[in-house]
Amino acid sequence: MVEKIRIVLPQKYDLVVGDTFQLFYRGVIECPNPYVYSIVAICEKGRNFPRYFEYAPTEPGQHKLTIKVYDAQRNLLGEAETLLNVVTPKEPKKTTNILCIGDSLTGGGRWIKEAYRRITAEGGEPCGLGYKNAIKFVGSKKINDDCACDAYGGWYWEAFLSNVDGAMWVECPNNRGVEDQHSVWKDGNGALWQLETLQVDFLKFNRYLNHTSPRPECGPLVHEKNAFDTSPIEFTKSSTAPGTPFMNPDTGKIDFTDYAKRNHIESIDAVYIFLGTVGLLSLEAVTLSRKEYCQFLVGKGKKLVGFIKEAFPNVKVRILGLPLGSQNGGMGANYGAELPLTDNYELQHYRKELDLAYQSWCLEDEYKDFMEFINISGQFDSEYNYPCQEVPVNTRSTATERRDTNGAHPTMSGYYQIADAVYRNIIASFCSE
Repeated sequence: MVEKIRIVLPQKYDLVVGDTFQLFYRGVIECPNPYVYSIVAICEKGRNFPRYFEYAPTEPGQHKLTIKVYDAQRNLLGEAETLLNVVTPKEPKKTTNILCIGDSLTGGGRWIKEAYRRITAEGGEPCGLGYKNAIKFVGSKKINDDCACDAYGGWYWEAFLSNVDGAMWVECPNNRGVEDQHSVWKDGNGALWQLETLQVDFLKFNRYLNHTSPRPECGPLVHEKNAFDTSPIEFTKSSTAPGTPFMNPDTGKIDFTDYAKRNHIESIDAVYIFLGTVGLLSLEAVTLSRKEYCQFLVGKGKKLVGFIKEAFPNVKVRILGLPLGSQNGGMGANYGAELPLTDNYELQHYRKELDLAYQSWCLEDEYKDFMEFINISGQFDSEYNYPCQEVPVNTRSTATERRDTNGAHPTMSGYYQIADAVYRNIIASFCSE
């Protein structure tokens, strides 16, 4: 019997004249190692390379791209197609206010700042368009003088819908690195906390597996698992991380009209939502199937989008899919060898199911006129976008090899590729001829 391989492509990818688009096969072909097969990209434009398809458009248009996967006997194992939608940038006459909602992949503002630069600045690499008043990133969380958002490490769909006491900040000199992110620590009462966010003099911890034990007032936190630096974390005081910024403090209900007023936001024209990664980190506590769990997340997403749409009827909403995690040891560096996070192929399945669930949601009759899905995994080079170090190939050798040190948080090149995907959609949606 010939095995079948699923290729998960979105309905379309947005491309921009003057911008180089790359579609990475590992991000869309669902198998442990796609390179043991023959991958064929077929399109009237662009080029097929071993790891990706590439196209640098010079004129607008639409082109069908087909990807086929064959085995050594030339049996067709999988096939899928998508549309390359190429647009020409044009400076808009009015500013689009964009709210970005997400977790730690958005909270640092790295991809937001780069997308903003590419549209509004001049010069740089790639060269900015110089559309100074084209877009504005708004929110309650300031990134810099030009950009804001509402994105927080360890957050998920439901966290934006309620004031759950789910995390704590501790005040201490921070000598931890990205390789310690998502390590687990035990407080004096035996409760476990997972390290999420690293700042100069503060660390943020989420409740590991959502326990409900009281927050410790002071340290230490003792290492439980998965850290490189296992020395105790001594802290002088802690505080509860604030709940959803979208809650009206007077009514106790989600209220985007009140949220905009409190943050001096005249209007919200578009919302880009980048959530779902935290679901990976809690799958061990989930009894639902992958498909059922993804539908559960969509249900929470519909509630949040409903509140946004109620306040801003003309809003456009974009749902970002997830990039693949590290393909070269980063998951083991952060999460050890426990299921489900040690099963990288299973995590691929989860991401593909979530992509399909998000896309199906955006195509429903109630949502299709104002929502779109943006596939990130195909535009993100998961093999080279994570922090890494050179390590001995074995304990007896002086030869070294590259191994990733973080499974979920990419290097700047990874954040830039997320920015590129968002940039293309913003141009196609709000800044094109």
